[in-house]
Amino acid sequence: MVKINSLKKENEFKRVFQKGDVFGNKAFVFYYIKNDLGENRLGIIVSKKVSKRAVIRNKIKRRTKEAYRRNEDSFSKGYDIILIAKESITQVPFSSLEKSLIHLFYKKNLMRP
Repeated sequence: MVKINSLKKENEFKRVFQKGDVFGNKAFVFYYIKNDLGENRLGIIVSKKVSKRAVIRNKIKRRTKEAYRRNEDSFSKGYDIILIAKESITQVPFSSLEKSLIHLFYKKNLMRP
């Protein structure tokens, strides 16, 4: 299993929020900006608005990370990406969550040809 590189530091998140592009669909708000690393770094945010229970929030993070991992090879490389889960995500089955994620990358032309 390949490890997903993640955004960890506050200044990394701030850079994406301030200078990056934004797009959304029913499950996620999607921020992204080009980086110079030649690989993607992923940040996932699930707020207490989505669920007050940490168990549920962590499950959403795991499912999102797995959906990303399954499709990582078809995504363009060299971006810092932040996915913010919307409240409706708790009702979404995994297959729809995965389709929503692919949809975001496709709409922003971040799919590999």
